[in-house]
Amino acid sequence: MTRKNVLLISLALVADGSLVTQGLAQNTRTHQRSISRPNPKRVYSEPSKPKENRPQALIGGTEEVSVSVSSTQRAAHNIDKETHDLQKVPQASTRLDARQLKAEHITALPQATRLLPTVQLNISNPRNTTVNIRGLGAAGTAATDGIEGGVAVYVDDVYRSRPGTALTDLPDMNGITVLRGPSGTEGGMVTTAGAISLTSAAPDLRTRHIYGEAGVGNFDYSRWNLGVSTPIIKDKLAIRLSGLGYGYSGWVKNLNGGGDLNGQTSRAFRAQIAYHPTDEVSIRIIGDYSHLRENCCNPGLFISSTQRNDGTALYAGSLAQRSSWTGYTPYVASGAPYKVDRNGRATADQEDIGLSGHIDWHHKNFTLSSITAYRWWNWWPHNDGDLNGINAVTEGNAKVNQNQFTQEFRFSSSLGKLLDYRVGAFYMWQENRVYGDNAFGNDMAAWAGYGKPGGTTSVTTEQANNVLNGYNVRSYNQPTTNYYAAYANGTWHVHPKVDIVTGVRYNYAAKTGSYSQWQVRPAGYDSSLTPLSVAQQIWNTYGSNGNNNYGAHVDNGFVTGQFVVNYKLRDNLIVYGRYGRGGKSGGLNLTNFSASQRQSGAVSPNVGKETDDAFEVGAKASLLKNRLLVSGALYQTNDHNYQVTATHVYQGSLVSYLSSAPKVRVRGAEFDMHYSPIVNLVASLSASYNDAQFLQYTTGAPPEVVSSAAWSMNHSQVPFVPRWALSASVQYSHRIGHVFQSDMDGYAGGSYNYNTRINTSSNNSSYGWVHAYGTLNLNFGVRDHQGKWDISGFINNATDERRISQISQGGGMSGNGAWYAYVIQPRSFGFIARVNY
Repeated sequence: MTRKNVLLISLALVADGSLVTQGLAQNTRTHQRSISRPNPKRVYSEPSKPKENRPQALIGGTEEVSVSVSSTQRAAHNIDKETHDLQKVPQASTRLDARQLKAEHITALPQATRLLPTVQLNISNPRNTTVNIRGLGAAGTAATDGIEGGVAVYVDDVYRSRPGTALTDLPDMNGITVLRGPSGTEGGMVTTAGAISLTSAAPDLRTRHIYGEAGVGNFDYSRWNLGVSTPIIKDKLAIRLSGLGYGYSGWVKNLNGGGDLNGQTSRAFRAQIAYHPTDEVSIRIIGDYSHLRENCCNPGLFISSTQRNDGTALYAGSLAQRSSWTGYTPYVASGAPYKVDRNGRATADQEDIGLSGHIDWHHKNFTLSSITAYRWWNWWPHNDGDLNGINAVTEGNAKVNQNQFTQEFRFSSSLGKLLDYRVGAFYMWQENRVYGDNAFGNDMAAWAGYGKPGGTTSVTTEQANNVLNGYNVRSYNQPTTNYYAAYANGTWHVHPKVDIVTGVRYNYAAKTGSYSQWQVRPAGYDSSLTPLSVAQQIWNTYGSNGNNNYGAHVDNGFVTGQFVVNYKLRDNLIVYGRYGRGGKSGGLNLTNFSASQRQSGAVSPNVGKETDDAFEVGAKASLLKNRLLVSGALYQTNDHNYQVTATHVYQGSLVSYLSSAPKVRVRGAEFDMHYSPIVNLVASLSASYNDAQFLQYTTGAPPEVVSSAAWSMNHSQVPFVPRWALSASVQYSHRIGHVFQSDMDGYAGGSYNYNTRINTSSNNSSYGWVHAYGTLNLNFGVRDHQGKWDISGFINNATDERRISQISQGGGMSGNGAWYAYVIQPRSFGFIARVNY
């Protein structure tokens, strides 16, 4: 056997019926690198599927080499290589590997958060979504069309700026990695809280794979997945085509008829090309399309209050008052609102499309990389604007068409054994076109109080209905972003046991935008019934005809960086101290602000930039011959001008907009563990304690408080952040027999996640508290030992918890004093059959 062939051997290990490949041909030095997200693998290939205890590899089709592996080594490889590699990174991190994702049938980030306790995904709908790590990122669930998130989400190394695009399903997903703490010296987007990287399986350059699956379950659950990966020119060119779809009906009953609410249908497709024209050049091109349709997002009426804490009445326009004007009796749930009363179903369609190319040139002592991507995101909602069973606000929508282009260049190399370094540049152009539409129906006049005692008696209900029935207020805003960054970072190996990681990055963003609003008169308006002068006054109450139009611009530059000392106590144990400075550029808050609001300084279309200083000390160890991986960290982050959702009452209506909290402090502790005591058993545990507080911040007072002055949030808990969070998972398999000339394994496992209580109102109202709860998920099945087929079952929320996940404050046309709650899915179960050849 030649030396060259020995170096090319790939050792395929069978562990727990799954296969993990460790490339012996990699000739890279083991050293600590400062990273914001994992780099794509240099060679796009997948392992073959040899039988257990008989690992083998065919070299050039002429040689076969068998290698014996101890059970201890095989147990260590239950934990994937990327997870082992993270034990060398001096930064708090968590990874979900392909085994966990498959066992928990996870195909998108929202499903994965149950195994990531430090990640909070707050969703009222895909557009109004925020992603937080350690309680930072973006507070609340207000739309952030002109602002990037404090957590950067990447899919196959491509930055996803809009939160909704991070929610779509990813066919062939094989890993999720979370790096916690600001990334201020790396590629991609600068962050204040951390980065999440989702990766998918690439085309196999050597072997053809054909695979598929189908599943059914309760709530009309259905699922399918089809794919093929095949080489076109062996070791040079390969393609991969894959598609994924699933759907289920809702679990919230609509008392008004029309079917249950909160169901969805998802379709996702990916086409990939991997091309290695030479040994030094690798190219990966990905095209993807996904479509998500939901009859979402339907919170139920949870609280309808009429008084403040001192017994005085709420400001005008409470839900109780509006209901009395129309003779409507709203349905208020006595517990978690699994029943609602809506005369219109809220539906939403999301379309996400992208094309990207990743080129790596590995030449002698350097690697030059280029990542180019163009993405489209379309969001088309239809909402019941009054959130009740009447025909007052028939539409309350904001449709979005977003385009994004990103380009990154990276150059990495080393100076002997002394320094490993990287320099690069990143550019992003993004444009959001947002179309607003508020439409009113034949109950609007009475709902608004025209002709009613306590309302506006100068106009009769009939006259106001003539003006409002069919009336539309439409708007358009378009924030455009140009973002530039240049960075350099390096790892200085000052001693065999000591590395110093440092770097600096300059960021500059320029954002422009405008907001316009106009009125569309109802086609049936009769001027003989309601004079035009009176009608115009009514129309102006609900929208301006150009008077509120304005333009906005913001640009700023700022420097971020990091300094890390990493000390290797032993080959399998490191301790480190890390300081990181992160940031977010300022943004545009393009919404319906009147000229008087802007001129008075009560609100501003500009949101200032945000920076933070993060301190972290931690340790990571690989024990019991790499079968036990443990890591822990203590941290404190001081955030300056945290971009948050603010609220206040303006002329009797609730106004919500993006603002800044001058000082926020987050501190806590985290622990992660992966353990595989034997070859067919693997477990993981993640836990966190997080104390997130506003140190300096004022906003509008909660509705139950009698106060017109600014409401101090100093030393109160940041919304949406649990104090304690925990997740645990375990998977076990065992050989159970021989069927159809094939060995067969049985397996079972599950996961549990728990969060302490959170407040999901922007001002920590006493009505906004969501109680602590945990959910248990189970899975089980049988499979061919070589992975050719698999029949599995799952039970999610096995204890059938009926809980509230989020509470939001109503206001304006949905009724002041009303609080609406989202609920988690009840117990669901199903079965999935898979084949793989």
